[in-house]
Amino acid sequence: MKRSTSREPDLGATVRRRRLALGLSLDGLAEASGVSAAMLSEVERSVKNPTVKLAYQIARALGCSLTELLDEGEAKPPVVVRAGERLALVDPESGVERHSLSPEMLRRGLELVSYTLPPRTTAGEMAPNRAGLLEHVTVVSGTLTIVLGGARHVLEPGDGVTYGPQVTVEYRNDARKPCTFVLLSDSTRAV
Repeated sequence: MKRSTSREPDLGATVRRRRLALGLSLDGLAEASGVSAAMLSEVERSVKNPTVKLAYQIARALGCSLTELLDEGEAKPPVVVRAGERLALVDPESGVERHSLSPEMLRRGLELVSYTLPPRTTAGEMAPNRAGLLEHVTVVSGTLTIVLGGARHVLEPGDGVTYGPQVTVEYRNDARKPCTFVLLSDSTRAV
């Protein structure tokens, strides 16, 4: 029988890091995964390797795929995106600009973009997102009026709002100065 030459991931450290990042106790992860707290403790301390089935249950309870759980331990080199290399979309009619800030994060289900709205413009009303998608907007400069399902919210620099997929969204700049904001879309739990 041929031996595998693939590297062994540090699964225990990864499970512990993800569990703590989610604010879960061992008992909480045990309840969510169906794997005993004693077994989880041994996995985290690298005393035991879980079966594929148990590792799959742990990964699901941690909100990731088994591949993501196994791949997380290896350090990735930084990915630099220069301002002039960003993917951008500029609306020729309104002048609204949308820049992709971190295309590398898309692999993980996250999208980070910036918008610049010229004075007295709108990006237009957008239909509700798919179920499970979560978005967060933070204003960098100017004043943003965000209309969520018909409800208006006026945000100043530093203000933010988080919203789910159930509403229509419109980004408006009703002011006389440009407005810049960043948008983080999390599709890790989208269906």
